[in-house]
Formats: sequence, structure tokens, C-alpha cells
Amino acid sequence: MKLAVVAASALLLAAALPAQALGTSTPPKHAQSSSQGSSKKKRAQKKPAAAAPPEAPAQPETPAAPPPSDAPRAPPEASPAQQAPADPSLDFELLEPEAKAAAPDLELERAVSRRRTMLSLHQGLGLGMAGGLVATTLVGQLNFNDIYRGGGDDGTWKTLHRGLAVGTTALFGTVALMGILAPEPYPKPLRFDTVLMHKVFMSLAAAGMVTQVVLGLITASSAQQGQVSQVRFATAHQVVGYATLGFTTAGVFTLFL
Repeated sequence: MKLAVVAASALLLAAALPAQALGTSTPPKHAQSSSQGSSKKKRAQKKPAAAAPPEAPAQPETPAAPPPSDAPRAPPEASPAQQAPADPSLDFELLEPEAKAAAPDLELERAVSRRRTMLSLHQGLGLGMAGGLVATTLVGQLNFNDIYRGGGDDGTWKTLHRGLAVGTTALFGTVALMGILAPEPYPKPLRFDTVLMHKVFMSLAAAGMVTQVVLGLITASSAQQGQVSQVRFATAHQVVGYATLGFTTAGVFTLFL
């Protein structure tokens, strides 16, 4: 009995020993792989890194050759703002466009300057003519009294009156020509104003000056000496003289209205 028990224990022990030797001799697969990986890492760390090859020196960039002048050029690309059609509702200006300055008209400027000069002389000489006409009328009245109203008829005022009449008539004609021949660069419609009144009064004065000259020559002619008609012509000459002075005075005053 004891021998059987010992034999059975020996068999169990013999069966257990090969299993333990087998378990210790062959490690598991994951242990082998991990050990292999760690050994490879250690060898990679121990192996020195290979030196990097030296870099080649940078080559200088050569500028691109410009295209020939006769080569066709591509049209510039339009921006999106230019490609998009403009909205007609936004095509307006907040401020009025400035008017372009017109080129100066030299002929018009010369005409304006010439008119200004002639009218300035017309006005200055006209005032002098009006003063001369006043003196001529006063001396004419004294001459009339001397000849036809018992003044002695000694010819005291005759020569002075004749000289003043000739000078005033010549000055009146000069002033009238300056006013008529002055250029009018700007069209001016006919309307009732002080300029029109001045022209009307001076036209009547011009007619009176011509009438005075005619009546004065007839009165002073030898054919009328001692005739009754001489007094009539002298009286008409006197009346026309005062009327001419009145029209001239009115024409001068219209310039200051």
C-alpha cells in the first residue's frame, strides 16, 4: 500500500517537472516582441547619426529677359468693379459740375476797351460842351440886345458870340460822333431807360444846333442888313438857342439819374 502511494506521487512529480521546465524555457510571444523592440531601440540610440551632406551655395537669380517691344501685350485684366455693370439709379452727381472757363475773346475785349475809352471822352467833352453852350447862349442874348434892342449896335459882343458859337458847335459834333461810333460788343435791346432818354434829348439838341447854325448865317448875311426880316430871323435864332440849351441840359442830367 505504501509502495503504491509512493509510486503515484513519483508519477505526479515527474509529470509536473516537464511542465514547469517547459513554461520557464519558452516565454510568451508578447514578451518576446517587447524585448525585441527594446533591444532595437537601444541599438538605434547607440548607433551615431550620419552627418548631413553640405548644402550647395545659393546660385544668384538671373533677371528674366524683357519681352521684345513688338511682342503683343495681353490686355490688362479689368477689376470686378469695372466688369460689373453700373447701376443707372446711382448715376447722379450731388454737386453741379463746374462750368468750363471759356477761352478769352480778344476781339471782344478790344471792343469793350475801345467803347469804355470813347464813352469816357464822350462824357468829359460833353460836360465841357454844355458849359460852352451856356456861355454862347448868354453872350448871344447880350449881342441880340446890343443890335436889336437899342444897345447902340457897336458890335461889342458880336465877335465873342461868333467864336463861342463856332467852338461849341465843333465840340458838339465831336461829342456826338464819339457816342455814335462807340462799338457795342454786347447786344442791347431797345427799352425805356435813362440811356434812351439821353439819346432823345441829345438828338433834339443836335437838331437845334443845326437850326441855329442855319439861322445865324442867314441873320448875319448882308442881304438881311437893315431888313425887317432880319429881326425875325434873329428872334428865331434866339428861341432855338434857348431850346437847344434846355435839351442839352436835360440830356446831361439823365446821365446822373
